[in-house]
Amino acid sequence: MFNDEAKIEFAAGKGGDGSVHFRREKFIPKGGPDGGNGGRGGDVYFETVSNIHTLSDFRNKKEFKAEPGKAGGQKLQTGRGGADLVIRVPQGTIIREQETGRVLADLDTLNQKVRLAVGGVGGKGNAGFVNSIRQAPAFAEKGDVGEHFAVELELKLVADVALVGYPSVGKSTFISVVSNARPKVAEYHFTTLVPNLGVCKFDDRDLVFVDVPGLIEGASEGKGLGHQFLRHIERARMVLHLVDVNSDTPLEDFRIIRKELETFSPELAAKSFVPVLCKIDTVDEELQNFVAAEFEKEFGVKPYLVSAATHVGITDLLKHLVHIIPEKRKFEISEEDQNKAVEFRPGEVDDSRHVKIEKSENWWNLTNQRLLQIGRQTDWENAEGQERVYDVLRKWGVLKQLEKAGAEPGDQLRIGEEFLEYRG
Repeated sequence: MFNDEAKIEFAAGKGGDGSVHFRREKFIPKGGPDGGNGGRGGDVYFETVSNIHTLSDFRNKKEFKAEPGKAGGQKLQTGRGGADLVIRVPQGTIIREQETGRVLADLDTLNQKVRLAVGGVGGKGNAGFVNSIRQAPAFAEKGDVGEHFAVELELKLVADVALVGYPSVGKSTFISVVSNARPKVAEYHFTTLVPNLGVCKFDDRDLVFVDVPGLIEGASEGKGLGHQFLRHIERARMVLHLVDVNSDTPLEDFRIIRKELETFSPELAAKSFVPVLCKIDTVDEELQNFVAAEFEKEFGVKPYLVSAATHVGITDLLKHLVHIIPEKRKFEISEEDQNKAVEFRPGEVDDSRHVKIEKSENWWNLTNQRLLQIGRQTDWENAEGQERVYDVLRKWGVLKQLEKAGAEPGDQLRIGEEFLEYRG
C-alpha cells in the first residue's frame, strides 16, 4: 500500500541524573564529594535512504524515542551518553510541526541527514557544586528532558519528469518502455492506483520519471484518483503532458488538464512542459500531422509524436529531454515552505540572566530559559537543591528586582512547574 502522509511523535533522550557520592576509602575518611555527571541524552536524526519509497512504515509505529543518558557514578565518573536515534524516510519527505505547520526539514536529496531533536544534558554530580562556601554539597542535578516534537510527514516524490494526462492515455505503457518501472498496464481507466517511479538511462544520463493516476476534469477539487497524488509532480523539473491522438477531442483534453494543474498549483502549471501526442500507431500519418498542426496553431508549441507500442518517436523525445534538463538539480522550495530552518537549542541553554518577572494573583512568575532549565533539573525534595536555586536568584539580582517590585516575605515564586518561597 502506498502511504504518502503520516503523523508521528519523536523525542530526544533525557539526560542522565548526576550522582551524589562522597569519597570514603581507607585512610581517607573525609575525601569529599566525588559524584559524577550524568550522560547526555541521544539526539534524533532523520535520514533519506534509497530503499524506502513510501511512509507505510509509520502506519503502526507512531512514537520514537532516543536512548536516555546514564546516571553519573562515583569517583567523578560521567554516565554514558544515550545512543542517537536515526529515523529513515524516503527522499522527498517534508516534516512539519502538527501544531504550527512550521517546516522542520525538507529532505529533498538522497542520503540527507538532519538532526531534529537534541538530547537533554546530563545533570551535574555533587562534585560540580563545590565552592569555597559549599564544600560538601549533598545534592545533584537531574538530567534535563530532550526535545520533543509531534509532526506530520508528507511525501513528495522527487523526479525529473512528471507524466500527466487523462486516464488510459498511455502513461503507464510509456514509463514501462523508457524506464525500469513495471506498472500494471490494462485497457481500462485508473489502472494506475499509486504513483510509479522509473529511472531512464539514456545518453550517459539518468532521468527519473514519475507516473501518477490519470487526471480528470475536477481533479483539483478532489474528483477522480489523480488529485490524491498531484503533490508528487510538484517537485518534478518538467512535465510531460500526454494526449491520446486518437481522442475525439485531443485539444480539449490538453486544455482541461492544463486548467486543473493551474487550479491546483500555479507553480506547477508554470513548470516547463512538453506536449506529446501518443498512440500514433493507431491512426494514419495524415491524421497525425493534422492533429499536430492544429495543436501547434492553438497552443503555440509543437508536440512530439510517439508510440510506446512501436517505440516510434521515443528516442527523439528522450534526446530532447536530456538536452533541456540540466544535469545538476537546483531544488527550489515553494514560498509557503521558505521558513524551513530549525534553530537547535544547545544542551546548556543560553544564560542571559534577564529574568522576566510577572505578578499573578497568587504568586510571582519567573521566566528565563536557563532558569527554567535549572528548575527542571533541580531535585525539589532536597533542601540543599532548593537552596542552590535561591542562591542563583540572589547572584542574578532577581531577589533585588522582586523587592523593588513589591514582593513580601512568604510570597511564592513560580519557576516552571515548581514553587519557591521568597524570604525577603
